Amino acid sequence: MASSHPNPNLSPASHSPLTSRNFILLVAGQGLSLFANTMLRFAMSMWVLDETGSASAFASMLAIAVVPTILLSPFGGVLADRINRRTIMVSLDALSGTFIVLAAIWFAAGNGFSMSTVSALMVSLSVLSAFETPTVQAALPQLLRDSGETAMRRGMAIVNQVQQLTSLLPSFAGGVLYAAFGIRMMLIISITGFYATAVLECFLRLAPPRRADHDSAATATNEDTPKDIPTAMPTPIEDIKEALRFLTRKQPNILKLMLFATVVNFFVNGNSSVGFTYMVRATLGFNATIYGISEGIVGIAGVAGAFITGALASKLIIERFPVACYAIAVCVLPCAVAFAAPFNGWTRLALIVASFCGMIIAASFTTIIAIPAIQMRTPEALTGKVMAMVSSLSICAMPLGQMAYGWAYDHVPPLWIALVTAAAIAALTLCARSLFAHFDAETDPHHTARGNSHHQSPGAP
Repeated sequence: MASSHPNPNLSPASHSPLTSRNFILLVAGQGLSLFANTMLRFAMSMWVLDETGSASAFASMLAIAVVPTILLSPFGGVLADRINRRTIMVSLDALSGTFIVLAAIWFAAGNGFSMSTVSALMVSLSVLSAFETPTVQAALPQLLRDSGETAMRRGMAIVNQVQQLTSLLPSFAGGVLYAAFGIRMMLIISITGFYATAVLECFLRLAPPRRADHDSAATATNEDTPKDIPTAMPTPIEDIKEALRFLTRKQPNILKLMLFATVVNFFVNGNSSVGFTYMVRATLGFNATIYGISEGIVGIAGVAGAFITGALASKLIIERFPVACYAIAVCVLPCAVAFAAPFNGWTRLALIVASFCGMIIAASFTTIIAIPAIQMRTPEALTGKVMAMVSSLSICAMPLGQMAYGWAYDHVPPLWIALVTAAAIAALTLCARSLFAHFDAETDPHHTARGNSHHQSPGAP
């Protein structure tokens, strides 16, 4: 039975939650924030390269900056489940803009380029990201949960479309703007983007997060306790333990999905971030212009994948997750074909680009299936913490995959790397097929009944 309480996050006049004022503001704000962040990273990478002559200096700095994101994300999830998520998003985007302003003032005050200042800025933004990512990932289901899983998948697809577009634009415009105006203009664009995002998010209307299940359960055990006496606020560590208990005891299949997706991300992200550049530039010997065009084509494929998944959202149920993973494995094979036969360089380039276009489209399907499935099966009071754990696992997989594939491409022919990658993804998916065929089989019945009565519409799983 659907909850009798109206959802304060939806406008009564809205015919669809995806056209509601809140959803549009959330998506627009995140697109603008991502654009500002991407432009800043692009500008800083160019500036560091110009000043130091080392392409690895900025990459090493970003790798170090990832550490606070991994360590602090669970605490960001705790915050997202306690405080109004609009307040958190507005504060974090305003702080991001302020940190860049302070760095710009330092650079303009005659101090010039400073690697330590650039490092401090990127680490500071990484800390803020640890709190913002789980907040945004918890705000989306807060808006769409009562509309069912199909609406959640469509909403996630729209978010993915905006993310792909805003990530692609700096690749094309960033180089032109940096060459024409230098670092100062790029900083101004980033500052404007973050402050504009904060202003947009001020108009969001989000209800405070619901209290955690253990709080309500504790109150329910004592019928004589006055309702106006608040229960003691658990510590952040207790909150994280509650989320872990939920994953290990009530929804173990969500934890298995998270771990499976992390391993697949290890192969996909590692191969994509290292292999594409290595094969096009080092193995085939194409120049930066051809590489840039090829990378742009793959980026356009990512945008196309986001729109395709949006159109097919109603069909992307959790049982079809293995199909998307098998598709990734199949899409790796053209890279093997490119080096298995004596093709010329251009034919090999075409096969490599086609392979990575297919992989990024197939990966879009795994994202649109997995993330809403986790969000819809997680109570609102735990969404921030659970999504923070998803984010931490994903972030951990990225550098590990990059290091592993970096070593592999230095020592192993691309043909064998492609074959092993495809075989590993296919074998893992085959081993996990029963998980997705019976994904809800191990759900705690008492928890499911309570979660459905409070958080889901009749159409939600």
